[in-house]
Amino acid sequence: MLQNFLLIASRNLLKRKVYSFINIFGLALGMAVCLVILKYVDFELSYDSYHRRADQIHRVTSAYYQNGELRTSNIISGYALGPALVSDIPGVKKYVRTHPMYGGAVFTYQRENNPSIFHEENVQFADSTFFDVFTYQAIEGNLSTALDRPNSAVITKKIAARYFRENEDPLGKIFQINGGWADGAYEITAVIEDVPQNSHFPFEIVLPMHNLLTNGQYQQDDGWGWNNFVTYVELEKNADLSAMEEKLPPLVEKYQGEDLSRSNSTRVYSFQPIREIHLHPGLNHETSATISVNTIYFFLLISGFILAIAWVNYINLSTARAMERAREVGIKKSIGAFRSQLMMQFVFESVLVNLLSVVIALGIALALLPLLGDIVGKTLTFDFTDYRLWLVISGLFVVGSFISGLYPAYLLSSFRITEVLKGKVAQSGRGFSLRKALVVFQFASSLILIAGTFAIYRQLTFMRTQDKGLTMEQMLVINGPSVLDWRDAKAVKNRLVSLKNEIQKIPGVVNVATSGVIPGGGHNWGTSMRKVGTQAEDNKAGSVVWVDPDFVDTYGMTLLAGRNFNIANRSDMESVLVNEAALTAFNLGTPEQALEEKIILGDDSVAILGVLKNYNWASLKTEHSPWLLKADTISRRNYSIHVNSSNMNEVIKTVEATFKEAFPGNPFNYFFLDDFFNAQYQSEQQFGKIFSLFSILAIVIACLGLWGLASFTTTQKLKEISIRKVLGSSVSGILSLLSWQFLKLVIIACMIAVPLTWYGIDQWLQGFAFRISLQWDLFVVPVVILTLIALGTVSFQILKGANINPAKVLRSE
Repeated sequence: MLQNFLLIASRNLLKRKVYSFINIFGLALGMAVCLVILKYVDFELSYDSYHRRADQIHRVTSAYYQNGELRTSNIISGYALGPALVSDIPGVKKYVRTHPMYGGAVFTYQRENNPSIFHEENVQFADSTFFDVFTYQAIEGNLSTALDRPNSAVITKKIAARYFRENEDPLGKIFQINGGWADGAYEITAVIEDVPQNSHFPFEIVLPMHNLLTNGQYQQDDGWGWNNFVTYVELEKNADLSAMEEKLPPLVEKYQGEDLSRSNSTRVYSFQPIREIHLHPGLNHETSATISVNTIYFFLLISGFILAIAWVNYINLSTARAMERAREVGIKKSIGAFRSQLMMQFVFESVLVNLLSVVIALGIALALLPLLGDIVGKTLTFDFTDYRLWLVISGLFVVGSFISGLYPAYLLSSFRITEVLKGKVAQSGRGFSLRKALVVFQFASSLILIAGTFAIYRQLTFMRTQDKGLTMEQMLVINGPSVLDWRDAKAVKNRLVSLKNEIQKIPGVVNVATSGVIPGGGHNWGTSMRKVGTQAEDNKAGSVVWVDPDFVDTYGMTLLAGRNFNIANRSDMESVLVNEAALTAFNLGTPEQALEEKIILGDDSVAILGVLKNYNWASLKTEHSPWLLKADTISRRNYSIHVNSSNMNEVIKTVEATFKEAFPGNPFNYFFLDDFFNAQYQSEQQFGKIFSLFSILAIVIACLGLWGLASFTTTQKLKEISIRKVLGSSVSGILSLLSWQFLKLVIIACMIAVPLTWYGIDQWLQGFAFRISLQWDLFVVPVVILTLIALGTVSFQILKGANINPAKVLRSE
């Protein structure tokens, strides 16, 4: 029997090659998209799972409240938190503190006549317990003791390849570090494999925490003041997390209660499981990009939509062909075939189609996965030894076979013999209604995807092009020199100023400024501040950036009141420039009134020299917040160079030559500010590209099905078309009549999809402080595109049928 089913199924597939191709390729494309999305989802869910005791490792997060209002939630704390947790909270086995090398540093390996010198950003300080708690694969060295000595360093394979030749063993070699938080000579004590892609904590070099804590900033602190550290804890196995978190408020009261009470504030610590870090965005100072678990669910929903569209194609074409195979059913029933046997036959055909689709789907998925990997910046591959992959493939095959085959099999096997053999059977109203409903589902899904793609790209374009109150275009930024002899600080500063002046003379350079950080790069100092004359409970968080007097002009910032820094005026250089958001936050009144006020900043009070119009220093995802610019004569960190030249490459070459002449032994690194700033939207850009890719594939699948359905419908109506032509109907009239049947379904789909799309886009946009408005064209344009795609697909087939000579169709009548 199975042999007979296989023979009949093969003949039917070969008899209708076009429809077989649409069914098989459409299902294969849907399955391939599903496989690729599931692989991506699996990757996102696998973050930090490679650590041996991942279920025992937690990160300490902090929520800061003032006057009962949440002010900030972040991952940073003081360096005293880790030791306090181990001593005061039973169940905390170990702690690990990490601290980034803010601004990076220059690393030099002195090789005779050919030193290796690079500016490194991805550097972390960590406790000696770092490699005891976290799991990394050692290539050379002993990780359990690698950070025990103060001047030791652990590097990744990538860093080893950057500094050392193939015949050089990195172990025991000495790095000279300049321009960082703990300069000096460091011995390489271990080399590890590169940090896995699915890590929330990327790094390339690890240095001992001991050296960082000797920094004067932390020597003068009690361990609770400077919140620059990320604290991790390893809990005892089977520790009661809830009971431990109940002990955190008394710990806060013990060590920070007195200071917090002065400002009517409180701090709430929590233990965050390490495997949940990547899937819970919203915390400040994250070490890597995160993704919302809702986004994961959304991509799963898309994969379901696309797979459903592919199955809808199969069901539609199968039910549409029911009349063509009705006589076959009638004859088989008349010679004794049971209904169950007929259903088995048609299900078997579905099984064969799905089997072929699965094989093709694997090939398509293998081609799509690297493309998706390029979008997200990861290397994604299928592990064919993973049993879960084969479970998914088997599930797609089994479920697809029955979903796409059961209803058509039921419909075909239910025809009555007598009607069938007399050729009087009509289309089942139920089947016809189902087909319409499925086409509406396809159109609605496609419209949602098209409109969603439009909204994502419009928001991204808005964030890139919105006036930020700062000059971003043609702003060349270079890292300042780090290898400097600070024994003569005055001479160093004079050289830094001289470099700035020489760059200013280069043709094409409009202006030059230096600063501690640049827009999109955070702040130099995040601290609590308030207006002089108010109480400590009025403290609010603010950000401070050190800039030189040319910064405001170089960045085209707008002064609303007051004046810019004057390097010749000492009181100017001791004052600050505030933005409009600071006026509101600190109740400073109008810009003119603010000039009469002072701000308590740290232990000092500073005068307000000027008020700047609000500017977007950080991402447009966040609201304007208080930013203060504090004066510095020169900064070595960043040189911002505003260029107005058609020959940017020539300007860069001249700047590089000037830099190397002024500061030999320092690496020259440059980038453009707009690229750097827009990198903050990396996750949104990736989301948009992924969404667009799968939207296009979904529309292709839907069009394939629509093309096949239109072709079959036209074939079924050839006699009607021919009779109408004989009676005088024009081709355009026939086209309008038959196209209207599909256009009605498009209209119904639009009525369903537009409200759903409006709601979904509106919810997504709520995550942006600065966002586009929901204008009519955001929905009308996708509707027009969908209508044109549908009509274009259908019209081609209808015109093909309408142009057939009626005599060829009606000659047998």
